[in-house]
Amino acid sequence: MELQQIQQEEMRAKLKWLMALRVVIVTGLLGASIVLQVGYGHIGRTTVSFSYLIASTYCLTIVYSLLLNRPKQVRLFAYSQIFIDLVFETVLVYLTGGIESPFSPFYMITSIAASVILGRKGGSLTASMSGIFFGVLVDLQYFRLLPGMEVSTYSNTETLYLLFLNIVAYLTVAYLSGGLADKLSVTRERLKEKATGLAELKAFHEHVVQSMSTGLMTTGQNGEITSFNRAAEEIMGCRFEDVKGKPWWNTFDAADLERLISDEKPLTEPFRFDRDCHRKNGVPLVLGMTVSPLKNEEGRQIGGVWIFQDLTRIREMEIEIEHKKRLATIGEMAAGMAHEIRNPLGALSGSLQVLSKDVRLEEEESRRLMEIALKETERLNGIITAFLMYARPAPLNKKRWDINQLVIDTLSLLRNSKEYRDNIEIQSHLAPGKLWAAVDSDQIRQVFWNLSINACQAMPQGGRLLIATRPVTVDSNKNRPGTPWIEVTFSDNGLGIQKENIPKIFYPFFTTRDRGSGLGLSIVHRVIETHRGRVHVESRPGQGTRLTLLLAAGEDATAGGLGDQRSH
Repeated sequence: MELQQIQQEEMRAKLKWLMALRVVIVTGLLGASIVLQVGYGHIGRTTVSFSYLIASTYCLTIVYSLLLNRPKQVRLFAYSQIFIDLVFETVLVYLTGGIESPFSPFYMITSIAASVILGRKGGSLTASMSGIFFGVLVDLQYFRLLPGMEVSTYSNTETLYLLFLNIVAYLTVAYLSGGLADKLSVTRERLKEKATGLAELKAFHEHVVQSMSTGLMTTGQNGEITSFNRAAEEIMGCRFEDVKGKPWWNTFDAADLERLISDEKPLTEPFRFDRDCHRKNGVPLVLGMTVSPLKNEEGRQIGGVWIFQDLTRIREMEIEIEHKKRLATIGEMAAGMAHEIRNPLGALSGSLQVLSKDVRLEEEESRRLMEIALKETERLNGIITAFLMYARPAPLNKKRWDINQLVIDTLSLLRNSKEYRDNIEIQSHLAPGKLWAAVDSDQIRQVFWNLSINACQAMPQGGRLLIATRPVTVDSNKNRPGTPWIEVTFSDNGLGIQKENIPKIFYPFFTTRDRGSGLGLSIVHRVIETHRGRVHVESRPGQGTRLTLLLAAGEDATAGGLGDQRSH
């Protein structure tokens, strides 16, 4: 049905061409004939008939134009126009002398038009009808059966010869024009197939380019950007319209590489490099870029093809992995050292305890020094214990626990500990019901305890500690449904953390307090990491700190979907 509609539209376009040609011929040739006759002063019945013929042609053309888009049978409408043209041409030949008329070649023009519009079959039928009309007209003229028509001056032989010559000419022209029309039609169909194939190939190419997950860009010989796929727009945070025609080095903060590819310095092979730049909104990026020469059909370089990827997260992961490797090496070495120190430390602590009970130590100063020594020994032992917990964490003993209950247990211990002060208000906003998760309860309690103690120590003048829990959903992948998690937040309105110190707070032994060990948050990070969770810190100096934990919900949660999104 769609193909038939296309063919009908094509035929309507050809009929419009035929109507225009008809008006031009009638106006030009017949009008010129009338002008000549008027100029010579011969205005008679023929001249008046010409006028009627021109007026009729114009009227019919108007009628054709009004009916052109209405008939469903466009081919039949075309045959009707061709037939009426033959009738008008026959009348014209009759008015201008029959066999001696100079307008008998008009039949050939109609045959050609029929071949173009209706093909070889239509052209042959039109040529046959032309021969019949012209032959009947000549016969009527010969036998003097038409009123007002002069007798031909040609002999019988000449009349028969001219009749035969005209009919052969009509058929020959129709045959040749029909063949050309058929070849033109075949050629047009092939061109359409080629155009359709080219359009499909272009569309496929566009789909492939736009579906790539890596950025793709092309540049001209002067470095102006000529194309930018969808992934490139997402990576750089700008649309193609924003960068079209602009130098690529301005978009990628690479003014020093302005002449990387040019006429004077063509590329012979792909060139790869990493580049630090910024998105349109100012967010820093690390891009891995590869540029290859863009060549035309003649093999001459006309620009460059750029493929780039966002390596920001990979660079961060590399730094994180390197940091973890260093910490692992240091931890292994320090664990051995701590073990060796702990043995004599235990002996020293025992000896001091025995000496403190010696009756000979009655001086107050000696007793005070002994208490300081015991206290510092106990503190040193605590630091070593915490460090061993960080350097050699115990294997996970996961079971199904209610996170809300672990928070409640921690708060009960906190309210009865020496670190808690009356000027600190403790609030809890726990999600209704139970929040089940597969965790090591001892290690998670240690995490909650360390964070609570940290918050209390960050509020020396008093303040408020808020602990909240809630179930959340994190989209780990655009093409997969969200994964359920449990969010636990510890918020205080204490001193806060300086911006430059936030990336360091999980490093072992990093602390801003005079007597802090710097291991509390390191243990928190290590435990949450082994549970394959997530830690996030937000803080403003003088306004407080908000620390958020994400733990996988469910009994058998593995948190695999969030492992590659961890940030701290």
